[in-house]
Amino acid sequence: MKKSMLLLPALAGLLIAAACSQTAGVENGQASRVIVDVQTVQEVLLPGRAVLIDAHLTQGDQDVKDASKVEFEIWRKDSEKHEWITSTHWLDGTYRARTMFPESGVYYVKAHVEDKEGKVSTPQKELVVDEVIPSNNRVSS
Repeated sequence: MKKSMLLLPALAGLLIAAACSQTAGVENGQASRVIVDVQTVQEVLLPGRAVLIDAHLTQGDQDVKDASKVEFEIWRKDSEKHEWITSTHWLDGTYRARTMFPESGVYYVKAHVEDKEGKVSTPQKELVVDEVIPSNNRVSS
């Protein structure tokens, strides 16, 4: 009888310890997902000119510098042809790729990101490529 009375509190203590260790892992950011912010380096996108596309990866408040894979899928609106570009780690959780848009129009860029745990994130961004430079960006002589 005494042994069973001691066993019950010991078992309860083990269950509580196990629950606390799982909570600590979530609080430490182990289970948080990778956030991907896709941006172009250039503000104005012109056809036939090089464009740098960045994906900045964060997990919690930390930059992700060791993603397994970061690729960009790029296509023109209403087109079935999609181009895939692999990026490289550039700086502080930013992965960069270089491309060119052959003509004016609306394009879509989707970042395909796989972190070291195999979790995948695929945010999409719309880009407008135009031959006309906005008047506030023109150089006057």
